[in-house]
Amino acid sequence: MAFDSEATRLRNDLPNPWTDLRAGPNEPIPSPRLSAFPDESLRRRPRFHARPLPNQPLPNDDLNRSPSFRHDSSAFQPVPSPAFPSDISSSTCSACGLAMQGPFVRALGTVFHLSCFKCLDCGDVVASKFFPIDGPDGKQQPLCERDYFRRRNLICAKCGLALRGSYITACGQSLTSTAFVVLPLTRVSDKKYHVEHFTCTLCPTLFGPQDSYYEHDRDVYCPFHYSTRFATKCAGCSSAILKEFVEINRNMRDECWHPECYMINKFWNVKVVSRRSSGSISDGSELEPSYVEEEKRETPISLSVKQVRMEQLVYRIWTILSAFEESSAACISDMLRQVNNGQYLDAIRMAEKFILHVEVLFGTIDDLEYHCARLSLKGMSHVREARMLCRKTVDLFTLLSHTQETGSRRIGMTQELLALVTGLAHYLKILIRIALTGALRLEREQSVREAMPSFLDKLYLLAVQGGDPAARRIIKNGSGEAVGQTSGANLGTQGVTYGFRSLAPELAGDSPFSATSPSKLSINNPPSDLCVRCTQTVEEACVRLGTYQRWHSGCLQCNNCGKAAEDKDKEQDKTDKDPSKKPATRRPPANVSIFVYDVESIKETPSFGDVPSLILCTDHAYVNCRGGFQAVSGLEQYAFLLNVALRRLYLLLKRRGVIPLSPSSSIAPNPKGGDQDPYRNSGDIMGMKSIHLDRKLSATARLPRRSTIVESPAGRTVHPSEPVNAQ
Repeated sequence: MAFDSEATRLRNDLPNPWTDLRAGPNEPIPSPRLSAFPDESLRRRPRFHARPLPNQPLPNDDLNRSPSFRHDSSAFQPVPSPAFPSDISSSTCSACGLAMQGPFVRALGTVFHLSCFKCLDCGDVVASKFFPIDGPDGKQQPLCERDYFRRRNLICAKCGLALRGSYITACGQSLTSTAFVVLPLTRVSDKKYHVEHFTCTLCPTLFGPQDSYYEHDRDVYCPFHYSTRFATKCAGCSSAILKEFVEINRNMRDECWHPECYMINKFWNVKVVSRRSSGSISDGSELEPSYVEEEKRETPISLSVKQVRMEQLVYRIWTILSAFEESSAACISDMLRQVNNGQYLDAIRMAEKFILHVEVLFGTIDDLEYHCARLSLKGMSHVREARMLCRKTVDLFTLLSHTQETGSRRIGMTQELLALVTGLAHYLKILIRIALTGALRLEREQSVREAMPSFLDKLYLLAVQGGDPAARRIIKNGSGEAVGQTSGANLGTQGVTYGFRSLAPELAGDSPFSATSPSKLSINNPPSDLCVRCTQTVEEACVRLGTYQRWHSGCLQCNNCGKAAEDKDKEQDKTDKDPSKKPATRRPPANVSIFVYDVESIKETPSFGDVPSLILCTDHAYVNCRGGFQAVSGLEQYAFLLNVALRRLYLLLKRRGVIPLSPSSSIAPNPKGGDQDPYRNSGDIMGMKSIHLDRKLSATARLPRRSTIVESPAGRTVHPSEPVNAQ
């Protein structure tokens, strides 16, 4: 920080206010030349002081009256040279009252032994430089420079020397009233520092004009040492709280949270990072504070980078997941509203949009399950919740097909609708929590760095495309060709931006509910959820050829040797142990790579379309055979069944004449426009915080205040005279 150049120039140009006083037998003492110094600048002011006006009266100090800089005829009276020695020898010291002997000084209108001319506060000899001040008895007393500036509260808290020029003001504390008595607001005196001495208490980090510092017990600390030693750790992410935080009392314990961490825990009961221990045993005998290990492990730069990454991660988790959940709830709400208004086609479109949200969530969970299976970890126990969400959705579609009824039956359906909607929201929230917990566990414990970014990116891309079921999802290379599938990744979700590859519009066909394309669904031949071979419902992991031809894994067999893609007896043994429970771990995919089909054996069927009738294993294959079978996970099959159920509802309503034979109505345009960010901005986030938290947010960072002393007094100077002998 630059000093005030004008003030410095004025201070340098000022003449020395006091002449050197020497007492000799034949030398008169000249009258001192007095210059008044504006004392107003000695009072602390925030930031930079304004230059005081000339001839401004001096204010009174809080502790003692200000030293008089005015000319006093009784001080330093010149004495004729011949009589000077006799007067001095007959005088007594104003301090000790003894006769004058040895070196002496004449100041403040009287004489002192050199050793008696001491600072009123500290007792040091101040003949070289002193500042006069009125004492308790009304007489002027000398002060040394340090004590004079100390009384003016202008001492550097770092070096203990006087503050001249610019200085920093910090570490002030406001003391509010107690809980029962309302008192006026008071403030503890600020600490002041030289600009070059305003550093961290534990390290030489110098704080610049725009740098933030942190206070603890009226000391200043850099972000690194404050974070490791004194900062309160967030109960959700275990990172230091350096900005806004929320304090709550839970189970008779006070907890501090980052606002986003608190909302994540409030909505999904998830903590981003597990709580660390408060100390560690280093040598087996003493409990070492946790900051010792952290300061050995981290540097200021690495800790700052880690804190920024954690802050960004928590913010992304909260904004993306909360917006995804709200968007899913909006689909259900709009669907029910349009059914109530009789707009069944628009209601089906909103149901399709909701199913797309479920499919994308299932796809992200399937990716996480793939990583768990690859690392031989226990699964995330999502099967029951996923099945219940699909069952509630199908029950909702079934109930919507009877909404044309009236009377008491309609009232009962309204209550059932509310129960179904509540169940949908419940299981959707649980699945979000399962996915979030799994992604955090993989990233934290197994160092799978792509788990969390991939999970959040797919939900974000869904919002970017507005949740449009007709949006193209297959990723293409620079030449416009679809990216091929490779080993080492989840084949069900590989090559698409979100969701499952088999359900992308490029492979499954455009939406039959779109207003721009006519429906291709036949009332007589709706899509089937049955196995091609056994004609039983396929509800779990299976094998597909294309999108709509599906087999049980055990039903895909070689026509010559009977080899199956999965052993039926082995799977039956797992189910017989506990038929009520589905396996929590991910089932290994069916071995479909060894199966091919004869191209000439493809026949058209009324239920499944074009289906091959001759399937062989690679041991019995021949030239005209072709592969193409794909393993389907349980979650992918659930998403497929939801799409089949929605198409059946659409065909049922068409047969009843509730909706037109061709979709002609269009979805209402978005009044907000297509260029708007799909997620809420920071203002919306703060608004949501204030609604849900209803707590005052606090901050810990501070900015230093800077002040400048325009001019400071130089002090009077006296020199000892020659020794005299008592007569």
